[in-house]
Amino acid sequence: MATLAILFAVAALGPAAGLWLSWPSRRWAADAGVAVSAACWLAAAVLLDPGLRGSWLISGAVLIAAGIYIRFAIGRDAADTALLANRLSKREKDRTAIFANLKAAKERSRDIEVEQREVLALYGMVKGLSEAMTWADLRPKLEIAVSQYLRVETFAMYVVSGGEDVPLRPLVRRRIGNGLGSSWETVARHLQERGVSLTVPHVIEGSVPAVALPVFEAQKLMGYFYARIPADREPEQFLAKAQSFVDEISFAFQRIGLFQEVEKRSRIDGLTGVFRRGVFDEKLGEEFLRAKTFKTTFCVMILDIDKFKDLNDSYGHPFGDTVLQRVGEILRESVYETDVVARYGGEEFAILLPRAEPEGVLRKAEVIRSAIEAEVFELAMKRIQVTISTGVAHYPRDGKTADSIVKQADQALYHAKESGRNRVVDIEEMRKAK
Repeated sequence: MATLAILFAVAALGPAAGLWLSWPSRRWAADAGVAVSAACWLAAAVLLDPGLRGSWLISGAVLIAAGIYIRFAIGRDAADTALLANRLSKREKDRTAIFANLKAAKERSRDIEVEQREVLALYGMVKGLSEAMTWADLRPKLEIAVSQYLRVETFAMYVVSGGEDVPLRPLVRRRIGNGLGSSWETVARHLQERGVSLTVPHVIEGSVPAVALPVFEAQKLMGYFYARIPADREPEQFLAKAQSFVDEISFAFQRIGLFQEVEKRSRIDGLTGVFRRGVFDEKLGEEFLRAKTFKTTFCVMILDIDKFKDLNDSYGHPFGDTVLQRVGEILRESVYETDVVARYGGEEFAILLPRAEPEGVLRKAEVIRSAIEAEVFELAMKRIQVTISTGVAHYPRDGKTADSIVKQADQALYHAKESGRNRVVDIEEMRKAK
């Protein structure tokens, strides 16, 4: 009886257990449950009293119906599960795509934000650079422009200096240190060793990658830009951006160059190449304040071409201009860089000599006088020579103000003219002669 009870229980619970184990789509578990239930049902049918087998057949039919229903339910659940899995898979794909699009949108938003900042930086850069009138004005604005637009901190900008020994001079050098880019000589040596033309923008490869490119305006070299490439930047893209940067700033270089040229021409006498009278007066005022403050000395020389009116009347104004031009050249070649040579009047010149000693000034004045006297001008088969007369005065020996020194030098010049021309007269000599 115990065996039959167990068989009855297993046969009754088999389909339910199979249904439970098979969820959601394990059909084999349902089949196994029905099979175990059927096996137990058959075993019980053999052991059962013959009088009860009719009822047992009815229970078997119920088991068969339960098995069919379980198969149907499992198939339906499997289909629903598969459909749900497909939907979940699609939803997950959609979710992944949404997150990917969102990430791309955020990255694009950041890129747009960076681009907007760069555009604003470019606008501010162009506006700021357009207001610069000198290299000193340009320098801080250029540093800001490079930092904001190119987002680089290690760079140098060189500008054309006009000198033959060092054709470009540093305008900005930021965090360069030593090595390539620290001076124009290092850049020029790199170009020469690599056989790279000065006019070609290029990427410098190596342990410290960088870009180097010229600044041109209307085919004229205005400067040269060197920048080390940040580690997170692609070299060729950085070079392209740097090229657009120098294209934008080239106008500012030209503008400053033109402004300096105009300023230079306004300060330089076009015929003789020396300073104009106004510049001399300005420099004299500055030197007077310096000498007064630091108890130093200076000298003023005033020179006049002898009988210049007769030269113009006899040989014409073009010849007179030639004489003035050559005298200006000799004066410029005869003084130090710290000395100031100016055209003081029509045929009159003035020289300001800071920290000059009387003996040295007289020697220099005699050298100038001799050089001009030795100069020969040829005109229509004639060899013409000119001479100058020179007056000299010193501060503070001969006066307490700048104007008084000029007046003393002019008085000495007048005495040189009166005493025969072609000579140098120091105002101190006149006082001693009295």
